[in-house]
Amino acid sequence: MALFNYTAKEITLKVVYYGPGFSGKTTNLQHLHSILPTSSRGKLISLTTEADRTLFFDFLPIDLGRIKEFNIRFQLYTVPGQVRYNATRRLVLKGADAIVLVADSQKEMKDQNIESLNNMRENLKVNNIDPDDTPVILQYNKRDIKNIMSIDELNADLNEKNSLFFEAVAVEGKGVIETFKHVTEHLIKHIVKKHKVDIEAPVEILSSAPEPSAPEPSMSVSPTPRPQEQVIASPEPRQAVVEKTVIQQAPALDLSEFVSAIGEVREVMAELNGTLKEMQKKHTKISNELYELRQIFSEAKKGKGLRRLFG
Repeated sequence: MALFNYTAKEITLKVVYYGPGFSGKTTNLQHLHSILPTSSRGKLISLTTEADRTLFFDFLPIDLGRIKEFNIRFQLYTVPGQVRYNATRRLVLKGADAIVLVADSQKEMKDQNIESLNNMRENLKVNNIDPDDTPVILQYNKRDIKNIMSIDELNADLNEKNSLFFEAVAVEGKGVIETFKHVTEHLIKHIVKKHKVDIEAPVEILSSAPEPSAPEPSMSVSPTPRPQEQVIASPEPRQAVVEKTVIQQAPALDLSEFVSAIGEVREVMAELNGTLKEMQKKHTKISNELYELRQIFSEAKKGKGLRRLFG
């Protein structure tokens, strides 16, 4: 859900990178963070679990244009790919405006890719977000590996809606910029159409990126609703100027949403607590093994051979 900050004069749009574990979501965000101008991007924040990570940073492009006096800021998130972290997935997805589904092209990842797509749609619905009214871009990653599915196979499994898709080798940066550029531009067009908003300048993000071969077609959660803006659209939203703006008063706090958000945070904390306990068990096991090794070494040291070396 687009958030309007009337104090900072900014509209915040949330883009979530979704997909199975180790499909390349983290690599996408790390690469983007490394190449975007330091003056317009925030810090890369990482929430690390035992087997996966959730990353976040925000980006305020200077050449995107404005919605009247409002600048447009993007928040980029990844979700943990492991199934057991579904509560974290669901919480990160809350308020998402667009999705990048990062699929692993390896043949053995077919079922995990489909599971991620279905899980994404399910979690969008849980968050009261219509999956059929949310911009989704597909990225078919790891195209440099030999044992991979064809584009036709991937589209048959994941692209029933005929969404825009890109091939990528995220570890080399290939396809990362193209995916990001088009998901943000697609999102802006969606916002223009949905909220009847006019952009004062053409939408161009990372305009130097090459065109794709595809067909045309940390973590912060706030349960408090923010004011929204509705504007009257003109026939050509990419070049027109806003004529009229109507500002709505912020609605009263919905206690049910607040309680639900607390419950989601508790589930995430429970997952993190479980991971911490597992790490503590491993630490205890390693400590015991080291103690046993010290005992064995101590006994061996008393032997005649080792006495000459250590005595």
